[in-house]
Amino acid sequence: MTLYRDSALVLRTWKLGESDRIVSMLGQESGKIRAVVKGVRKTKSRFGSRLEPLSLVSILCWKGRELDVVSQAETIELFRAIREDLDRLYKANIILEATEQIAQERFSEPELFKLVVRVLRILDTDNPQMLLGSFIWKLLALQGYRPQMTTCVICGSSNSKVGFDAAMGGVLCGEHANGRRVSSEALDVISKSLDGRLAQILKIENSPVVSETESLALRALESVLERNLRTVRSHIIRH
Repeated sequence: MTLYRDSALVLRTWKLGESDRIVSMLGQESGKIRAVVKGVRKTKSRFGSRLEPLSLVSILCWKGRELDVVSQAETIELFRAIREDLDRLYKANIILEATEQIAQERFSEPELFKLVVRVLRILDTDNPQMLLGSFIWKLLALQGYRPQMTTCVICGSSNSKVGFDAAMGGVLCGEHANGRRVSSEALDVISKSLDGRLAQILKIENSPVVSETESLALRALESVLERNLRTVRSHIIRH
């Protein structure tokens, strides 16, 4: 087996047997990694709580045929402010789940790693209302699912863009919107998010366009994944 080091963000964990755990991580150089952490659920485990979701760690791993094995893990960042605020934690869990679902196994994606860590650091410092929706749009664009924003996806018209359909892949003209209308402000925010103008978007205060663009982003993401996000659905049920 090959030994390697990387910086990685823990996305998700599962129990394995009586004392082990499988961790899904996004490595800066390694891409999405699934690895076994042996004995982590024992009281005297040398790993402690370092390999919990929302932990940025420095890891030393043995590369296996299917699952890698974590040999060492040292904490880099824990995002404590996020963990102590329910609204921030809800958004962070969506970010982790979306990343875990859309990232490709063992495929190096340093730009994805950079985006996710940057967004979590912003969320740990502040709680901008536009952050989650903008992240999802940028995530989709980065993974090759950029919606068509300049012309109607049905007829190609560039006039009167008044609708949006995630399943169809972009904006709709007045003739083809058929009840799927969105505000011009939302379309503008989506376009800016796709272009990476995050700093400009985060200045927008809480307003109807926040929930509108976030809702559209979540629908677009779930359409791409072809499944519902567990974090979103459990949040809806509780409320």
